[in-house]
Amino acid sequence: MAILPPESSFLRRGLIASLALVLAACGSQGVQDSGSGSGSGSGSGGDGALRQANQSEYRQLLAEAHQLSFTLDFDRLRRAFVESSEYNPYGGVKLRGLPEAYSSVEAADFDGCLRNVDKVLKYNYMSLEAHMIGVLCSGQAGDFDREDQHRYMVEGLMTSIESSGDGKSQESAFLTISTSELRGFVRLKGLQVLDQSIVYDKQGIYDKMQVRDPESGEEYPLFFNVSQQFAQATGEE
Repeated sequence: MAILPPESSFLRRGLIASLALVLAACGSQGVQDSGSGSGSGSGSGGDGALRQANQSEYRQLLAEAHQLSFTLDFDRLRRAFVESSEYNPYGGVKLRGLPEAYSSVEAADFDGCLRNVDKVLKYNYMSLEAHMIGVLCSGQAGDFDREDQHRYMVEGLMTSIESSGDGKSQESAFLTISTSELRGFVRLKGLQVLDQSIVYDKQGIYDKMQVRDPESGEEYPLFFNVSQQFAQATGEE
């Protein structure tokens, strides 16, 4: 197993403390699913061969993630996930085990939390929320090897999202690929969601979220490009 370089990893205690505060503050805070529908995409007969090829790429990149590869391209991993048959655009609270994982954190049942995180990751290893919760619970349970695995995924996914834009406008919107990813991003930023709406332009479909920074009290909109989620939903209809 590779060892995360110190300069690229969060400080263990600092991250655990931050996550504990974020999860406590956001336990009742909702981020709605973008679009409608449920379940993971299965692909149609017409593009079965392409899906199979992309499935293979996703699995190869996922194997690198499990090894904590220094060179894994998370942008490529996320694209391959979207193009695979395992992609679930609504991978948020509908994922089995995720609501229970949040409840386990509130109850300080960290072993139970990890069991529920495992249920989520079995069906969607790309769930930023599940890895976010996994960092906290594995750290509290003293399973530091597992904490490294979750932290690796959190850092990689967050960096990939942050490099896609600044969220200040539709033109520079953050690109997110699932409800779970969007929700995890907002929560890791420690932001409170005040309002949420879907907006459109010729370039895509966006989730506009009015948020508040609890520390400064500042309120402002954040834009997330959720076009890929809607495209997948349309393809499944």
